[in-house]
Amino acid sequence: MKRSNLCILVVIAAIGMLTLAIESPRANAASKTVIVTMTDEPPAYVPPKLTVKRGATVEWKNTGKTLHDVTTNPSMAQEKSDLAVPAGAKPFDSGFMPPGASWSYTFTVPGRYRYVCIPHEKDGMIGEVTVTK
Repeated sequence: MKRSNLCILVVIAAIGMLTLAIESPRANAASKTVIVTMTDEPPAYVPPKLTVKRGATVEWKNTGKTLHDVTTNPSMAQEKSDLAVPAGAKPFDSGFMPPGASWSYTFTVPGRYRYVCIPHEKDGMIGEVTVTK
């Protein structure tokens, strides 16, 4: 194989791998669990926004050293406008999660879900999952 052809193949392979890495939260969402970590400094969900297909499971992992949670329950939020649940979906709540704990939820209703961490909502710890069909 000529050196120029080999270089072209290497570049094509690298582009394909980069595309897969960039799109992996979407591409993998329908086939396996998507992980969202919860951090302390600053308090945040990582990634803060993601898109998954209906039927995907999202698992939140508390990688921080303080309590965190995940809720769409309007009775628990400081600002109701920080939350969103599509029509036909019920609110969810993980309860307080100590460091190292995980909680997962399988999304069955398409739409936009906005959720907060109750102790850190005022610090801007707000996340979003968009569920497609």
